Amino acid sequence: MAATYFLGVFNDNFFKQAALLLAVLSGLSGLQGKATMLFSLPFILFSAYGGWLADRFPKRQVIIGVKFLEGIAMLIGAYGIITLSWGWILAMVFLMGLQSTFFGPALNGSIPELYPSWYVTKANALLKLVTTAAILLGMAAAGIALDQHWLDTDIPFGRVLVSVTVLSVALAGIIAAFGIKRIENINSKSPFPWAGPIVSLQDSIKLRHDPPLLLAVIGDTYFYFLSLIAVMLINTMGVNELQMSVTATSLLAVSLMAGVCIGALVAAKITSPERWSHVLGPASFGMGLCLFGAGIVAGMELDLQWVLLFVSLMGAGFCGGIFLIPLTAFIQVRPDLNKKGKVIAAANFCAFTGMLIAGSIFTLFDKNFLPSSNVFFLGIIGMISAVLFYGGHKFINSSAYDGSTGRENNV
Repeated sequence: MAATYFLGVFNDNFFKQAALLLAVLSGLSGLQGKATMLFSLPFILFSAYGGWLADRFPKRQVIIGVKFLEGIAMLIGAYGIITLSWGWILAMVFLMGLQSTFFGPALNGSIPELYPSWYVTKANALLKLVTTAAILLGMAAAGIALDQHWLDTDIPFGRVLVSVTVLSVALAGIIAAFGIKRIENINSKSPFPWAGPIVSLQDSIKLRHDPPLLLAVIGDTYFYFLSLIAVMLINTMGVNELQMSVTATSLLAVSLMAGVCIGALVAAKITSPERWSHVLGPASFGMGLCLFGAGIVAGMELDLQWVLLFVSLMGAGFCGGIFLIPLTAFIQVRPDLNKKGKVIAAANFCAFTGMLIAGSIFTLFDKNFLPSSNVFFLGIIGMISAVLFYGGHKFINSSAYDGSTGRENNV
């Protein structure tokens, strides 16, 4: 399963980063926001179906089917990259989001079925390590691949290399999926969610009956909102504002994810599904402070500007890893076995609604402010949000909230 997930995450991020960099290089930085919105849209429209499939059918079969969908998406994307046709590229981004919509509940729902609850946080940390390594390699390789000129071809060789890579990795992912361990199916009798996004919205609203789970889902949504805007800003800031190469720009995005990887390992040591909310406030403040610092550094002319940006963004990622891992573990452990897919789908619905909003906000601010200024403001948002998460932690651990109630009511 780890190999299948690694290859899928690598391919997603390799293609997405290559497409975003090509958009910026073509003077179409606003397409980053539109691509993000298209990637997020399937999660909003189809999350309920993904959760139902994960609860109703063997997760191995769902994952294999999704990997074939990824292969089709990569064929479309490779053609779009070769011809630099943004219609085809954006269509592939939508399909990439669609396959992730169905893959997420099947993967995340299988973790608590494979491991005891006390090991779930560690399993998530290791999975995050694998995921982050794939993201790091994908984002770094995208910039490096686009900078390659091995052969003198009519189509820039970097684009050819990107297309060949995504097709090869998709094929490897399909092969790896057949090696996934069979998991006994819970065979939930939940009815098919014909209303789709309306069901996802209703399931998300029902989370209010379980305040700790609601706090975890809000935190998860906040993390992806903040991190997605940060990655898009890094691309625009590096290439357009600071005139860096695509390789140097991709490495800045890599530093952010490398920090998440390190933070994930630390989170596994200091949190558990029973004790997790205490890190949210400090970690959010740390993310904000480091982004605040990155915005200041980007706006100044310094000899070590790239190094300082690398360090500050890695610091933001480190705090992000500490913030995210306990949330992921709690969302997986908290629901009953026959509701895990449903709850994870609701969490995905919320997270990608946040990402859809993030794409809209990026498009708006990209037209009116320098990227470094936007990073600065993003840092302020992170520090202010820390107060809210600290308040949430105090509430669910106070006498005003009876922790013995709520779980049986979740979704």
